[in-house]
Amino acid sequence: MKIIVIEDEVDILLGIQEVIEQSGLSFEQVFAEHSGEEALTLIERYRPEIILTDILLPEMSGLDMLESVKAMDYQPKVIVISSYSNFTYAQRSIQLGAVDYILKPTLKEELIDKIRSVYDMVQRERTSQDQIRNQMAYARLGTEALREKFVQGLCMHKTALQEHIHHRLQVWDLQWLETQSYVVISLSINKDEFRGKEDKDINLDLFAIGNIAEDIMKNYQSSVMIRSIYHDWVILTAWEEEWSIAQDIYERALAYQKIRPAIGISERKYSFQAISEAYEQARKALKIALLNNSKRIVRYVEIADRIDEQDDVRIGQRVAEAVLNGDESAVKQGLDKVIERFILDRDVSKTGDLSIKCFEWILEVHSILAEKVDMEISHFPMELWEKAERCPTMDDLTDLLFGHLCELMKLAVDPQQPPHPHYLIDKVKRIIEMKYGEEVTLQTVADELSIHPVWLSRLFKKETGQNFLDYLTEIRIEQAKQLLRSTNLKIYEIAEKIGYQEIQYFGKLFKKRTNMTPKEFRYGK
Repeated sequence: MKIIVIEDEVDILLGIQEVIEQSGLSFEQVFAEHSGEEALTLIERYRPEIILTDILLPEMSGLDMLESVKAMDYQPKVIVISSYSNFTYAQRSIQLGAVDYILKPTLKEELIDKIRSVYDMVQRERTSQDQIRNQMAYARLGTEALREKFVQGLCMHKTALQEHIHHRLQVWDLQWLETQSYVVISLSINKDEFRGKEDKDINLDLFAIGNIAEDIMKNYQSSVMIRSIYHDWVILTAWEEEWSIAQDIYERALAYQKIRPAIGISERKYSFQAISEAYEQARKALKIALLNNSKRIVRYVEIADRIDEQDDVRIGQRVAEAVLNGDESAVKQGLDKVIERFILDRDVSKTGDLSIKCFEWILEVHSILAEKVDMEISHFPMELWEKAERCPTMDDLTDLLFGHLCELMKLAVDPQQPPHPHYLIDKVKRIIEMKYGEEVTLQTVADELSIHPVWLSRLFKKETGQNFLDYLTEIRIEQAKQLLRSTNLKIYEIAEKIGYQEIQYFGKLFKKRTNMTPKEFRYGK
């Protein structure tokens, strides 16, 4: 691949050549010229794939030179670089086929990134079977890719409206983001609803939704639509009726593809710098919509007052009080709020993750209730956990947990309280104390008690403050200490007696727990 640089200032020309040489890109030839006329001679002879040119050149300007290049049967990739900030230069350069426009002075890293992007674009086009026939089409695709990357950057990082950003917005016809209010709309599908489908088929469905949305957005200008880094769709639009856009997309996707897309809508923003904030709001609203089977279009403004992270403990307190007061409405309101909070957690991506979060929260409510009424009201039926695991949607999970909290209301006013359910933990401890010398595991104990091992693990940790294995090890080491001091059994016999078949493993555990080897402990060293 060949590249030519046209710049009349010697120092800048040498600097750009040095940047190209240090970029690691495999250019077979790098041409450098000071004038447009001499550059045209080289371009006509060698046909370099990339032209990097200044605008202001002696005798013939860079843009006039590009006019002559355009007359050739030849479509290079052009990067225009200039200290001139007049938009007419950028506009004309784009019309002449330029794929990017950079204002001087530019950072070395930025220049390398731009050249590399165009280099990669040319490489991709070379591998295409229709290279010559479709070069202009590929140039447009490359331009769209650069625009998409630019908009992605605005969404992901808070960006101040500086001069170079201002000109990029104009180059990509996005200047309306500076002057008009706008919203961000996130669009995706719930992959859990496509179980049994291969990933490639799900991606095709998502692509089809994107095509529908893109076609619809032609009627709602000013707007721009891109793929996000999560491979779903993002729309920035100044159209004031954003709800009508979302409904239009939803209804057509359902009619044509039989798919119910999830859509999140940010608050309306009035400053360019708020794009990243709006994007984050749209992502949060989308997450609610993805797990909400009954409501697939969610505005951030509807959930903004219910996602205060500092409010989690207070919600548990309020729900416990509502249970004691028999206030079903307050219980439902608190439950809805905490579920929405959990949905927004980074580690929640499906209903199963949400079930675990809700399970832990319900246990906290039980503990609060027990403290408030000074009696054991932490009843938690084992089957509730397994039912929660099987809930296919957020609505099903909400109904299940609400039903359980309503049962707690009855228990709170019933003087005939059930026995402490965490007698299960007492049972676990007794099993360990009786069978510590055997092959005891969380699974074997859970099987013996006919409960789910994950539920048992979480309950054991909550009630005792340590996990199952740590407790088992503690019991075994205590028994080993007694046997070492009170019997003449050999160390390997003691290890086997307390459930360890490998004496080396037993020795390491013992040393870790007591800071002494079994032999040192036996003789009091």
